[in-house]
Amino acid sequence: MDVSEETFGRVYETARALGEETRFRIFQHLCREAPAPVSVSELADGFSLHPNAIRQHLTRLEQAGLVTSRAHREGGAGRPRRLYVAAPGGLRIGAARRTPGLMLSMLEEAVDLLPADREQLVAFGRAWGGAWVRRRRRETGFPRSRRGRVDLLAAELTIWGWEPTTRRENGVLQVETGRCLFRRGSPRGGRSCALEEGVLGGLVEGIINGGGRIALDGCRLAVSARA
Repeated sequence: MDVSEETFGRVYETARALGEETRFRIFQHLCREAPAPVSVSELADGFSLHPNAIRQHLTRLEQAGLVTSRAHREGGAGRPRRLYVAAPGGLRIGAARRTPGLMLSMLEEAVDLLPADREQLVAFGRAWGGAWVRRRRRETGFPRSRRGRVDLLAAELTIWGWEPTTRRENGVLQVETGRCLFRRGSPRGGRSCALEEGVLGGLVEGIINGGGRIALDGCRLAVSARA
């Protein structure tokens, strides 16, 4: 069975969007608890977060096609508010805590349908990871310092679910991934590891941009850089 890059990218974005706890709870609220479209300020009050943090989560959910928004003007002058609602016909939440795990299980099966050619999987993952980094740079900007970029990489790996460990020894900052993203028990060298190697390579190339020592073996990554 042939799976297009567009289809896989959509599944991947959905799994990533719902893999972060706060973002998942915001989506759950929009699906199950919000009686009408809600504004950023209403969500910020409800989740005790800064509005900018809420906007970032909503942007990621919109990019994944899980949330839609529209401008709403209540009358008079001034900038209209944006109101957010779960995308019609999209994913619906049944069991809050289990849904991310179920989405990841679905993603595992999607990975198994991809071509078995390892070089092709690595190249696809690297290109996808690089494109994602470029989008992130445009949206938020990146630190200029090497230490700041390594810290950013560690933070992004945590958000994605790689559970990295970070330590500093003699002025050297080291980051290592702690698990496979797709599954803990996948055979070493399988499709998952090849795809993850590509994604990790694209992330490191885009975020670190040189200036560090990188060891990459499938879904296991180690980065060292002088802070």
